[in-house]
Amino acid sequence: MGHLDARTTTTRRLRRGMALAACTALLGLTACGAGDEAGTGDGGAQEPATATEEQSGEEQPSDDAGSGADAGDESADEAGDDEGAGDQEEGDPGAAGKRTRILLITDLGIDETSGDGAPTLADDDLAALLAEPFGGTAECADELVVELGQSAGCVGPTSPDDTAPTQEWVASTVAVPHEDGLESGYRVAVLFSTGTELPEEASELTQENVMLTGLGQGSMFGAEPLGAEEVADATLQTLTSENAYVPVAGMADWSEVTCEDGLDFAEFGTTDCTAATAEGDSWQLHVAPGAFADGDQGLLVGIGSPADV
Repeated sequence: MGHLDARTTTTRRLRRGMALAACTALLGLTACGAGDEAGTGDGGAQEPATATEEQSGEEQPSDDAGSGADAGDESADEAGDDEGAGDQEEGDPGAAGKRTRILLITDLGIDETSGDGAPTLADDDLAALLAEPFGGTAECADELVVELGQSAGCVGPTSPDDTAPTQEWVASTVAVPHEDGLESGYRVAVLFSTGTELPEEASELTQENVMLTGLGQGSMFGAEPLGAEEVADATLQTLTSENAYVPVAGMADWSEVTCEDGLDFAEFGTTDCTAATAEGDSWQLHVAPGAFADGDQGLLVGIGSPADV
């Protein structure tokens, strides 16, 4: 019996040792498996993503979308700028940049009665007449024969405050009333107008039987087209003003003016009017926009000679 108990005890101890070894082996395998799964080695699963990585994995707006928004904003800004420029042009009455601007020079500094034939203005002298009102410089390609119907091309300023350095002008010989009165004929003057030639619609202003005068009516005069009655009222004021370029107030007792049509300062042409005097006389008039480069805007009035009475 003693030997049997000893064998039984030894057997139990062997079984316990084997069971313990098996458990140890099993635990080792489990631990290794868990380690492989948590590791980042080849063939293993990735480590759990961090909170930052999870957030970065969310759908984010692409760079292309941002660029498109920026481009859209730039397009909108450009469109706004273009619209603003258009509004500025429409609201500027003197974008008179395109209007025919004029200068009427009555003192030529020459003796019309000396020498044979028509006197002439040398190119330098003509340029000086153009430049003087602006305090700038000008150049003329040719001399001007001081005879009705003659003209010469020049380049000079447009206005005293104009940012454009130069502007093409044409100098035309015209007639203005003689100091002794309308019946005494005319004396010569120079009409400078912007452009390369005087518009055909204003050609009557250079005719021998038409004598010019003019008067500024204000900086905003002619900003909108004038009706026939407005032109008539302003023309009568020109004829009766002592401040006209060539005063004719004392040459007749001007009482009334009627005009056939109005005037649009965007086009340099004439409209026909008739002036009546208190004595019952009538004078044919040719009235044009007076966008005077050396003063306020007003009217340029061509008075028919006594042959038209």
